[in-house]
This record gives sequence, C-alpha cells and structure tokens, in this order.
Amino acid sequence: MSRLQAFALHAALTAVALFLVFVALRFWWYPYPLLRADGAWQAYALLAGASLAAGPLLTLTVFRSGKKALRWDLAAIGLLQAGVFAFSTYVLYVHRIQMVVYAHRSFYALDAAHIARIGPKGRALLAAAPLRPFYVYVHLPHDKRALWAAEIRTLQGDPPIFLRGWRYRPYTAAKGRQAAAHGYPLRAVGRTNPVAAAALRSFAKDHDHLGRYTFVPLHGIYTTVTWVLRRASGQVVGVLPFNAGYGRMPHPAQKSFAGKGPA
Repeated sequence: MSRLQAFALHAALTAVALFLVFVALRFWWYPYPLLRADGAWQAYALLAGASLAAGPLLTLTVFRSGKKALRWDLAAIGLLQAGVFAFSTYVLYVHRIQMVVYAHRSFYALDAAHIARIGPKGRALLAAAPLRPFYVYVHLPHDKRALWAAEIRTLQGDPPIFLRGWRYRPYTAAKGRQAAAHGYPLRAVGRTNPVAAAALRSFAKDHDHLGRYTFVPLHGIYTTVTWVLRRASGQVVGVLPFNAGYGRMPHPAQKSFAGKGPA
C-alpha cells in the first residue's frame, strides 16, 4: 500500500465517523431549527479539523511502506485520533440542547449547565419528557403586581425567570400561537439594524406576504438568532442571523419594511 492509499483509506474511515456524529447532531442533539442557532457548527468544525489533523494527516506524514516501526506508528496515531475524537464528541454531547424555554417573548436553549439550575421540579418534568429537546414555557401570573413581584425576585437571589423550573409547563400548539402573536412584527425588526434589514431582504425573496410571519429571539448557548414563526400556527419556518430583540419598537404608523404587505 502506498502513502496516498493509506491516507485515502484513513480519511475515508474518518469521514464515516464524522458523518455518524453529524447524524446525531442533526436528528437528536440539535434537531431543526436548533443546529443553525446554537453554535454546534463551530464545535463540529473543530471536531472535524482535530480528527483530520490527528489521523489522516499524520498517517500521510509517517507512512512509508516497509518501515520497521510502521505498525507502532499507526497504532499510536489511531490511539491519538480515537482520544481526540472521543473527547470532542463527548463535549458536543454534554453541551447538547436538552430543553427550550419560552419566556418573555424569547426562547432560551438550555444545556446541562442550565439544567442543573432549574430546580428539582424542572428536572423531574424533563426526566418524564418523551423527547429531547423538550419544549416548555414559563407560566407567569397575569396580574401586573404579581408579575412584577416575580421579576423582582431575580434581584433577591432567585434564578432568571427562564430558569425557574417550578413554573414550567409543556409548550403546546396553543402556546405556540400565543408566542407568535407576541413576537416582534416585521417593521420593528426591519428597522433594528442593517444586519436585520439585509437578512429580511433575503428572507423576503422566498416568502411573500411577510405579514404572515413574526420574529422571536432564540438565546442559545453561544449566540442569539431569530426564529421566524408563522403567525397562524406558531410553527418555526426559518432562522435568521440577528437578534430581533435589539432596538426600540417603532410606532405602528411607520411604513412597513420592504414594502411586501402589512406587518
């Protein structure tokens, strides 16, 4: 076997292993629309780069047909690559999104570090969930004084509202429609910043009647993006790379962004 053949074989085996991790990312650890939203691509790119550097590239460097210590060299490379691959995959698994919480016109993605802070009732609800990530919302009082008191408790030592597991309720279709009704309208996010305006122009090319959609921030582990929700159903239909919560809400009389229907 030549050096290039050994490299190609090692690279092919590495590609298969990376593909299997990608399948886990795509369908179990970060199902749509979470994969684009939470920085898993960056972590996966680091896994791929480290695996290639610690595997096929080293094989390409040391492989020489007939070399006496070749078996030991390949065994050492295999152990090194397996260690790098296992550790990187473990990090991806540990930081996978286990719960998505809706609170105060925003979604929040929770990994293991967050789950440790939601309290026993929240963890019990998650343990009984049939699927992960499990979607919940924070049940808050409707009375303004009671709501204000709940918010003030953060200053008194309670965790942020989105981490108060004792207030969690399963996220239903009705709650999804309510979240869409309370999202940021098109004219608001369109005038927030140039990044938002550019993303919306791109979104408008493939979606007519933009008034049918509303925009809700998702605060992920690494970054904040915007989920596009259909107003009628609350279903997530897209992900845009900006934070819809930045900026002030313009007056409703202002002209709608992009001129493609009412906001």
